Amino acid sequence: MKNIYIDTNVYLTFYHFSNEDLKELKKLIALINTDNICLYVPEQTKNEFDRNREVKIADSLDKLVSTKFNNQFPMICHNYDEYTEMKKAIKKYESNKNSLLKKLKHDAETKTLQADEILNKLFEKAKTIETTDEIISKGILRYNIGNPPGKDKSYGDAINWESLLDDVPDEQDLYFISDDKDFYSKLNDKKFNDYLLSEWQENKNSKLFYYRKITDFFKEHFPHIEITSETETEKEIIIKNLYEAYSFDNAKYVIRKLRNYDNFSIKQLNDITTAFTSNNQIYWIKDDSIVYSARKQIIEENRDKIDENLYKRYNTAYY
Repeated sequence: MKNIYIDTNVYLTFYHFSNEDLKELKKLIALINTDNICLYVPEQTKNEFDRNREVKIADSLDKLVSTKFNNQFPMICHNYDEYTEMKKAIKKYESNKNSLLKKLKHDAETKTLQADEILNKLFEKAKTIETTDEIISKGILRYNIGNPPGKDKSYGDAINWESLLDDVPDEQDLYFISDDKDFYSKLNDKKFNDYLLSEWQENKNSKLFYYRKITDFFKEHFPHIEITSETETEKEIIIKNLYEAYSFDNAKYVIRKLRNYDNFSIKQLNDITTAFTSNNQIYWIKDDSIVYSARKQIIEENRDKIDENLYKRYNTAYY
């Protein structure tokens, strides 16, 4: 399982102008549901998000309002059909824009934007870190003596950092996603702040990996995840985990997760059968009660849907 922290500024991009897609957040939810990721959300981060959500939305709406097509044409254009069609298109654009702004404002005020729904679900599934008096004191001291992170007489970044130092287990790596200049190196903005990186390694006895965007993290660690429905995505992730099961206990753990689902597609059934046949951490414990019941229920009850040659290999491995 990978421990992840996502900074406030990254969450807020989903209300502003960004190349990120809400599908990235849906991937995170699926990975949390399948125990591939533990997302840490300090209480301070959530408070920063709540405080700045309206600010970002208001700025986005203002920019949309100010976006206009040039409605002025030279007189020499007026006798052409294209001119008439362009004038109609501009009028239609303005009408649609006004309608869109009205809907966006309503959904923003009622917190029913799609970004709201997905982020609320993500925060519910995350591991919240309470902002204790001790963490606040450490954050204030850190800022006052000049240690990063922190800027503009604000203790927020320092409190977030102290929260992670306090709560993420020792000897477990952290994947840190932020586009805040307080966290990246002044010499290379693709690298983490050297002071903070050294502090993490010394205090936690683990590594910290830094990304500016969620998509960068996914490209490196989960490049093949595609979002269909949430359930189907979770199935695909668990089947991939089956292939990669690295011990008997891990294999049984993944199989238990797999049995929470049903209605597998033909491709999924073939992939499950392949995993059961090719991964020795599964077929070496074929008589274990968890493995036995899963292969009976998922594979053998669906043998008519599974590729014939593949099922023969499965049969050879298990009987």
